[in-house]
Amino acid sequence: MTENTVVPTPGRWRTRFLPLVALPALLVLSACGGGGTSSAGGGANADAPTLEGQCGDVPQLAPNDPDGLIDGLSDDIKTAFNGWPDLVEASAWSDLESKVAEGPITVGYLQQDSGSPVAAALAAELNAKFAESQAEGEVDALIVETPGGTGGEVTAADQVRAFEQLVNKGADIIIAQPLSGEALVGAVNSAGEQGIPTVTFTGYVASPYAINITPNAFDGVAQAVAKGAEMIGESGNAVIVQGTEGMSVSVASVEAAEQTLSLCEDIDIVGTPAGNFNDPGAKSAMVSFLASHPEQIDLVYQVASMGAGVFAGFEDAGRDDMPLIVDNLPTAASLAWWDQKRDEGYEGLAVVGTGAQFADALWEVALRTMKGEQPAVNQIALQVQFITEENVDEYIVPGETTTSSAETQTVGTLLPDEYLDGYFANSGQ
Repeated sequence: MTENTVVPTPGRWRTRFLPLVALPALLVLSACGGGGTSSAGGGANADAPTLEGQCGDVPQLAPNDPDGLIDGLSDDIKTAFNGWPDLVEASAWSDLESKVAEGPITVGYLQQDSGSPVAAALAAELNAKFAESQAEGEVDALIVETPGGTGGEVTAADQVRAFEQLVNKGADIIIAQPLSGEALVGAVNSAGEQGIPTVTFTGYVASPYAINITPNAFDGVAQAVAKGAEMIGESGNAVIVQGTEGMSVSVASVEAAEQTLSLCEDIDIVGTPAGNFNDPGAKSAMVSFLASHPEQIDLVYQVASMGAGVFAGFEDAGRDDMPLIVDNLPTAASLAWWDQKRDEGYEGLAVVGTGAQFADALWEVALRTMKGEQPAVNQIALQVQFITEENVDEYIVPGETTTSSAETQTVGTLLPDEYLDGYFANSGQ
């Protein structure tokens, strides 16, 4: 376990950085797989609920909110919680008075050191936010713990020890990227009983003492796939590129896509190859899949950060017509493919999220909480940000190629002030 007073730029992989998609479903136990194919119209899933609507609609499902807490929040927030899978609870910090008013605070950061571009950008942005808050007299220290130190497998026990070190070293609030949200519940509850809030990302912690910031595992996928269905004229063959077959984070996305396409009687899901959350894996899976599927493919939805691999798979397979690729968490490489194919008439669709945006969200929620703005619930849904032909030039990274490992350009925020205000009783105080 290592400690730093500034966030280090993450190095080589020690533990896999979990794909930033369908994150609220991370701890759902699921043995669902499905690398095979189906010719069933609409890609209907026998276990999925019966939905009302027509092709291009976003299916409407009740959130996991037994106490009706979301009903008391803004309309934008109600919309953002469509189909929300994790239990919504009243925040334990709904009456917390400002700690910043008592003097500058100490922020603890439980980092998962993945070495990915997202992690590096997140670390850099947290350092920048810390510097700004320190200059304003709001924060006097940022303590960082990285479970596992300098090598070896990182376990859930490692992350708990690192979290507890942050408590012992005087953190007033902790920002955490849990390896296992379930394993961290006890430590988060213990810290909460000592008056220390936790703000999480990449892992849901089932505790009123946590404020979990995540994309909506259901609605974000449904919005993207519904838009994609409209773009192909609500008719054709679709492929869903899953991550790791059977992994809950991937299964949740596949199921959301299937539910959305079940409203499209003229769209057939013809396969769900697994790309293992990386471009080489997605390329290989698509080449193999296309070799046995000569029919035209009109739409591909990839669940996270495999867009460049999907493009490359179609290119290597010699397909003349590139399908619409609904690119969840695009990279500079996948946008370079998009840009390259524009001369052939290609128009794409992507759902973006960068490390800088995630860091901005974490820091903003942490500081608002410690300023006494009083969060209402233990969940905050990131808004969906689309890349379309109209705005793709803002996200393309000049000079990056179709093999780049860089992120896209960061544009705007996933938690606009007016939207985020709705989660806090005393916003702006």
